[in-house]
Amino acid sequence: MKLVALRLRKYASLWCTNLNAKRTRGRKSKIKTWDKMKCKMQALFLLSTYVQDNYMLFHDLTQGKMKVEEYTREFEKHMIKCAFHEPKEQTMVRYLGGLDPRIANVVELQACTTFDEVCVVAHKVEQQRKSRMNVRDSFKPFSAPNRGQPLNKGSTTP
Repeated sequence: MKLVALRLRKYASLWCTNLNAKRTRGRKSKIKTWDKMKCKMQALFLLSTYVQDNYMLFHDLTQGKMKVEEYTREFEKHMIKCAFHEPKEQTMVRYLGGLDPRIANVVELQACTTFDEVCVVAHKVEQQRKSRMNVRDSFKPFSAPNRGQPLNKGSTTP
């Protein structure tokens, strides 16, 4: 707990010092465990809806325009904020549910057994899709502007 107290800044540091002084005056022992301090800090510094708000953000999280790497980072941040503990299969399904369907459909075909494997495969699928698009763009056939279209009126060229 001493290390935590040293890392606090400004108001949080002042609050921690004051809390321990009050406890000493009230003949209570100083807070010695991180879990107890965390509970006290959460009660003071977090909005009452913090956990609910994070669950909602986590529930609504989709890849959208993010890269797979960014989506994975956001997904993991929300898992940490919500202190999510669920079976690994459920976490993998939750992750795939927010992933771009074109990527998720390919990932689902793979025999992944861990969340990390799903993330790696999703990243590889995204990379493969990007490289295929780049190859297609560089080999587009040349098309003549008037091919298959009627000639302009008054034109004598066949």
